[in-house]
Amino acid sequence: MTRPEPARAAPPRLYGVGLADAIGLGMYLAVSAVYLNVVVGISNHEIGVVLGVSGAASVLAALPLAVFAQWYGLRRSLIAYFAARGLCYLALACAVDLVTAFLAVGLVGLFSRGTGPLVQAATVAGADSAVAVQALARLRMLRNAGMAAGALPAGAAIAAAEEWAFRSVMVTCALMFLGCALLSKGLPRHGEIRQPVRGGAGVGRDSQFLFVTAMYGALVLSAILLGVGFPLWIVQRSNAPAWSAGFVHLANTVLVVTLQVRISTGSERPARARSMMMTGGLLAAVAAATMPLSAFGTSAQALAVLVIVVVVMTFAELYISAGSMGLALAHSPEDRRPVYLATYNLGFAVATVVGPPLVGLGLAAGNLGWFGWAVFFAVTGLLARTLPTQPRAVGSKGT
Repeated sequence: MTRPEPARAAPPRLYGVGLADAIGLGMYLAVSAVYLNVVVGISNHEIGVVLGVSGAASVLAALPLAVFAQWYGLRRSLIAYFAARGLCYLALACAVDLVTAFLAVGLVGLFSRGTGPLVQAATVAGADSAVAVQALARLRMLRNAGMAAGALPAGAAIAAAEEWAFRSVMVTCALMFLGCALLSKGLPRHGEIRQPVRGGAGVGRDSQFLFVTAMYGALVLSAILLGVGFPLWIVQRSNAPAWSAGFVHLANTVLVVTLQVRISTGSERPARARSMMMTGGLLAAVAAATMPLSAFGTSAQALAVLVIVVVVMTFAELYISAGSMGLALAHSPEDRRPVYLATYNLGFAVATVVGPPLVGLGLAAGNLGWFGWAVFFAVTGLLARTLPTQPRAVGSKGT
């Protein structure tokens, strides 16, 4: 196998792929539940089942898709997976009942987590650590901006409340992913990873990398708490004005897009990356412990508390994402990055499954729930200080 040249920058086309992917996903996430209810005509319970199965399929398929890509090649796999995603969204645009929606959404979920790790692996192929972390930070920045942009046409479709508008959004999603397949076709062939693997390329035996992934999954629950718990607390228990629930998402997106690349500087050094994860956990603990104060005082005072808490929690998210990615890169062999990054991304995938129920339990407990989150993030952040900075040697042939 030919070794890729060091310190090579990511092809600009890959950033276009990442942005288009994020816009399509943002449109789908913003409109999917309403589409299934208003257009397809299924009940709330059925929507929950359909989306739950889709989420489970995405988690279960992520690693097998990465293993296949490891053998088939990054470029060709990206073309195939994005094309398959586009066709799945076209099928969803044609769904007319529970059965067709179940099949289409299930297939959408099957491929939804298959492309992200491959885009990441292709972005850092042949790059040294400093270049790699900056490239992935730009990719995360574009992802946040793209998902926010994707929500705009979805919101327009919801406002129009017409079947053609909803189906048009789904068709547009399909076109975005088919466009990603076309963009991927023009990617250069250098840095291509093609290596037969067995048993996940040895990642299942790499206890240090699995520890990094588990800590990332635990700490990234702060992002779930920010996106789900904060808005619910604002409208249900806080003295802050109801409109400030929308401020949470807006402020978080602006800060992430503005600061992600800058904060990622230095995370290519494993010791620095580990410190960033610890700092992110402690910041999340401070934000969670402060949030109950928004239920006291005047509306203006509660709003001031909310602004501080959202900023602190967003910085926690930035430090956690940058630090964990830096450590993940340090622990992932370059010729097996598709499988390793797919495993790493399972940390966030699992958090999106277990996070919302945990957030619901925390909100039901009131102030005690916020204290529980603060203790959890503080302990997890301190535990991150024990993460290894030197990767364990794993044989090149996974078993």
